[in-house]
Amino acid sequence: MSAAASAPASAAATETGATAPAASGSASAPAAPAAAEAPRGDLEAALLDDKVVAQVLPDATVMAGWEEEKRRVDTADHKVTCAGAAAASCAGKPLSGSVRFSSGDVVVRFLVDTLPSRDAAGQRLKESYASYAAGQFTKLDMPALGSESQAFQGPLAEGEGVGIVLRSGTVVASVTSEGGPVDVARTRRLAVMLVKRIEQAQSGKTPDAGLGVG
Repeated sequence: MSAAASAPASAAATETGATAPAASGSASAPAAPAAAEAPRGDLEAALLDDKVVAQVLPDATVMAGWEEEKRRVDTADHKVTCAGAAAASCAGKPLSGSVRFSSGDVVVRFLVDTLPSRDAAGQRLKESYASYAAGQFTKLDMPALGSESQAFQGPLAEGEGVGIVLRSGTVVASVTSEGGPVDVARTRRLAVMLVKRIEQAQSGKTPDAGLGVG
């Protein structure tokens, strides 16, 4: 099961089962700039370099005011996610990565899966949609992000939240926000940023887009 596809079942499961406790207190999450126009593209470039996958995931620089709690990025030999007896089953497995941030009671997670082609990514996206549809999630009306996307609201690991699952060319990704008041607009802004970082990497640029991307 891919990182992006398994998000609604338990976002923490994509982080090797380790669930870092949310920061205490009821402080609200940092405010983000006004929503930017969603970048759009359907690039064929495949991101099969683990160093590039690591760069695509947001870091503390662009997530100012948030605490990074856990980061995991697969390696080309899959030692991160397929150690031991499971290694044999990971031949040809796409690279994946995830990072978790928190602020007060709010937890956000970014998850990416790289695929060798747009067709393969499209199939993975269908699996991701199905995992949400199988749970107690409501589909949200939201303009598309990247090549195609869907947004959902429902129960996540830290409480009621929003999940956006998307495909940008050959990459399938998801952004979830949970804990505290449900904030659809914030989740969308984070997803816009992630799509832009993916597109930068697919264009051969170093991903540096932040929340103010246009």
